[in-house]
Amino acid sequence: MDSKKQKGFTMIGLLMVLALIGVITLSVLKVFPVYMEHLAVQTAMEAIEADPQLKKLTVGQMRTLFRKKLDMNQVTSINAKQAKINRSVSDITFKIEYEVRKDYIGNVDIVMSFSDEFEVSI
Repeated sequence: MDSKKQKGFTMIGLLMVLALIGVITLSVLKVFPVYMEHLAVQTAMEAIEADPQLKKLTVGQMRTLFRKKLDMNQVTSINAKQAKINRSVSDITFKIEYEVRKDYIGNVDIVMSFSDEFEVSI
């Protein structure tokens, strides 16, 4: 009997590990910028919610303020027209829902859906 045993990666094992690392890296490179943009959208909404002048603003002024904040952060996935802003006698509701589709590999896409909302009592 031969007591020598081979240890280590085979070429196929090494290629599989490299392919897995490549897929993970590609996924991060595609998804990370979208989530950073979403963070900018959330930050813009939080700034509007915390604005002391919010209760005096009209729906158009809120939309303009939101558009300026998106432009300042170079957000391209959505625009301020997609925001649903409702102002009633007792409260203000601000809601944004959107999807981002990114090419992944070949004809496979990654679709990410986001929904954020706040409500402020007047």
